[in-house]
Amino acid sequence: MASSLYPRILRGDVRWSPTTFWRWWRDGLLGWLPVRVRGKLLGSRRRLIIKANAGGLALFRQESGESEALIQPSPASLDRGILRKLIKSERPTAIILQMPADRALARAVTLPVAAAANLRQVLGYEMDRLTPFNASQVYYDALILERHPEQRRIRVDLSALPRTEVDAVLESLAALGIAPDGVEVAGGRPGLNLLPAEKRPRRGVWPRRLQRILILISLSLALVATLWPLWQYRTLVIGLQKQVNTLQQESGQVLTLREQLEKAVESSRFLLQKKQSRTPIIELLRELTVILPDSTWLERLQIKGDTLQLIGQSSSASALVSVIEESKVLSGAAFASPVTNDRRTGKERFVLGARIAVEPQ
Repeated sequence: MASSLYPRILRGDVRWSPTTFWRWWRDGLLGWLPVRVRGKLLGSRRRLIIKANAGGLALFRQESGESEALIQPSPASLDRGILRKLIKSERPTAIILQMPADRALARAVTLPVAAAANLRQVLGYEMDRLTPFNASQVYYDALILERHPEQRRIRVDLSALPRTEVDAVLESLAALGIAPDGVEVAGGRPGLNLLPAEKRPRRGVWPRRLQRILILISLSLALVATLWPLWQYRTLVIGLQKQVNTLQQESGQVLTLREQLEKAVESSRFLLQKKQSRTPIIELLRELTVILPDSTWLERLQIKGDTLQLIGQSSSASALVSVIEESKVLSGAAFASPVTNDRRTGKERFVLGARIAVEPQ
């Protein structure tokens, strides 16, 4: 349940899908229910393990991680009727064939991160390179152990069993009327199922669907019971807020008009202060007309804030600095670039900057 899903989410090994989201959402809500109620909703987690070894087949009951022997290897015990009654009485969620670990091939494999999207297919293509067999000679499965995004690689645990040995056991089980849901390796990693999907039987579809429907209904009711008081509180708050808004709307009109009046007064004061603190442009132009020599003319005049820039030509550009410094309107005269000679007019081209004086208040 959540104990197996949450660690994989934290490691980033979970590929999100509608089924994965359903399990995460279901396990999260079921965690709030009592253990007994949760057990009834989820049903039994019992598995029937069939172990194949040199002495024959042995049956074990596995529940909550603990195994209990039901039938030891004995030719007399493998009776079709006895096995069917045993399986019917145990009602396991899955029947698993467990092969000996010494018959399996297990190794860690490093693959590109793109292989995670279709891991079984990629390993099938690479099987003859990774093992002494090709994909048609083995049953195999893999589990992602580590992800290295910076290297764009993943580390995978691959387990494989010879197909001939597994098929021989599957045929003997089929003769007894048993079709396993999966094939595992004894002592292998949980979550690995070496049996291909096309060989897995489809049993108990409707009971599982009914169980899922009951779980969905129960979780929905629990969610409604949790959210209903919050919804009522929200409705009450919204109603009170509307009343407060209605009362504030009437009193707020006066405050709004008062703010608008204060802002208008402040803006007018600001504009008046700005206007009074600067020399009018008409006065600035009159001053330049008076102080600049007749042999000087301007091609461009630019005003930015309290800075004035003059671009033009003059018979003696160097004398303009002292002329502007003597003005009562301008100060801090300096050339912004070197003075150059214009061959066409025979005059000196200049770019001169100065500061506009602030009028006394």
